[in-house]
Amino acid sequence: MTGTALSPASEAAPVTIVTVGMGESRLAGRSTLLRTVGLGSCLAIIIFAPGQQLAAMAHCLLPTSFDGDGEPTRYVDTAVPQLLATLRAAGGAEPFTATLVGGASMFPGLTAGVARDIAGDNIVAARAMLSNSAVPIRSEDVGGHVGRSVVADPATQRVMVHTIREGDRCL
Repeated sequence: MTGTALSPASEAAPVTIVTVGMGESRLAGRSTLLRTVGLGSCLAIIIFAPGQQLAAMAHCLLPTSFDGDGEPTRYVDTAVPQLLATLRAAGGAEPFTATLVGGASMFPGLTAGVARDIAGDNIVAARAMLSNSAVPIRSEDVGGHVGRSVVADPATQRVMVHTIREGDRCL
């Protein structure tokens, strides 16, 4: 991703880039960018607290946590409440907004009878969890058949999505 397409609101402050790995979540404020790479069927959920220039991002692998095992942010159904709790603990206040990126069907040739649609299930679960939490989705780049990487700026709420086929685009 190009350095000029997405830069924090405060050009004078040094920029920190925090990488969110698979199954992880991170919180960021002004002068910090959140980044995750390699989103195939995985879904990045980014929740912004615009008034406080905060954002929390999770890189979710699966839609539901059946046993509650593992990191809560591995699963969409436990990631959304975790992200909201993290934002509130850091001083974030409503109204919150969300952006969803990812959820690609990376093997479109597989039929429904052969493989579960994890990508589609991730998207459906995220939309439901955000709706139940009264967090509107302000933008999304989901579905399709290409992997994505994403960078989010808490200060401006801009989200840059990168794909091999289409390059960079700002949501």
